[in-house]
Amino acid sequence: MFDQSKAAVQGNALLFKFTKGLKLNAGAGPNGNIPNVPEINHVALLGSDYPSVKFEVKVTEGDEVKSGQIICVDRDRPEIRFIAPAAGKISRISYGARRRLGALVISVEGNGELVFDPEPASKDRLALRNLLLESGAWTSLRSRPFGHIPNLDSCPSAIFITATDSFPLAVNPSEIITAQSEMFQRGAEALTRLTDGPVFVCQVPGPPLIETHGRLEIVSFSGPHPSGLPGTHIHHLMPVSHQRSVWQIGYQDVLAIGHLLKTGRIMTKRTLSIGGAGLAKPALISAPLGAKLAELVRHLTSANSPTLISGSILSRRDTAYLGRYDLQVTVLERESPVRPVRPFWHRLLDWLPYSQQKAIIPLEAFERVFPFHILPAPLMRSLAVGDVETAMRLGCLELLEEDLELLSWLCPSNSDYGALLRRALESLVEESGI
Repeated sequence: MFDQSKAAVQGNALLFKFTKGLKLNAGAGPNGNIPNVPEINHVALLGSDYPSVKFEVKVTEGDEVKSGQIICVDRDRPEIRFIAPAAGKISRISYGARRRLGALVISVEGNGELVFDPEPASKDRLALRNLLLESGAWTSLRSRPFGHIPNLDSCPSAIFITATDSFPLAVNPSEIITAQSEMFQRGAEALTRLTDGPVFVCQVPGPPLIETHGRLEIVSFSGPHPSGLPGTHIHHLMPVSHQRSVWQIGYQDVLAIGHLLKTGRIMTKRTLSIGGAGLAKPALISAPLGAKLAELVRHLTSANSPTLISGSILSRRDTAYLGRYDLQVTVLERESPVRPVRPFWHRLLDWLPYSQQKAIIPLEAFERVFPFHILPAPLMRSLAVGDVETAMRLGCLELLEEDLELLSWLCPSNSDYGALLRRALESLVEESGI
């Protein structure tokens, strides 16, 4: 069941120590001070956050909405609802190719909110599922393989709570969780009612972040990035396949579920790390989901038209709003490179004549940063040429976009393997009819 080849036992918990990976020096991260609460005037629901979802918009421009009100549903699974992260007025609804939802923007006004009844969900699995659906909290869950919002009738083999973060300049999860330990415990215990298997709380070595009992377990992970990613945890504890699926969820979404179960109110704000070369000092920010990036940092940077990234410096996410699953924003000076300074040998390769083929040079560095039992160079090659069948045989079902960010950064071809992986996964979904 478990791959414990790199695991040791520390107390009652498994401990994985990784040497593969890369420690990126991006400066000091934010400290544990009380987060700033900037004034946010615009929030958005981004269609790109939810692969394969066909949105059916339930509002029109000019409508007034309350926090927690339904603004979209999944056309194929209308029980899955997307709610307004703040009260206000629908200011813009944009669409991309094939009429897919681009962004649904809300101008924040007032403080109206919907309140839910959490009492029936305290013990019953079906009632808990319905509460998560009604409140929009179901969309905080992602399934592997494919990284989609889980189907209503599915039961995962396990649920992974990611309570560690190895991205450079990331928020320290233990500080956030310790300050709200009751909510975290409540939310994690609720998740045990959604699966017949274990619920793993993945954290760094140290004091346990939760009281374990029954199927609630702690597993510790240490080492360079990507030791803090759910893909790394899942691969070494319970690898997925067509026959076995698991769910993942971030620790702040678990806190939000605990808050919902205790108060009946939606916790739409998240604690974010704001850092990067465009800031004099990293900061913690408390802001609603989907907040406009420019409004998050307007009082923190003096850079002229800085480059803003939703996510870490490894992300290639080009958006004006905070991604649904991102817990940090990277601020770069306009003339700064969008990506970290690459190794000297890598920069020399940039002087070579440009090739439309974008050849992948097999590098030992790929192996050194990829803590999966998957051959990185052959996988990258198959993704680059669109050989979906080979990519599947090599293990692409175990991965999501974030798992390949380091390979994209190191590869001289400058290819975005996360985007190529998503294309392959969606192709496999179409073939299998999932």
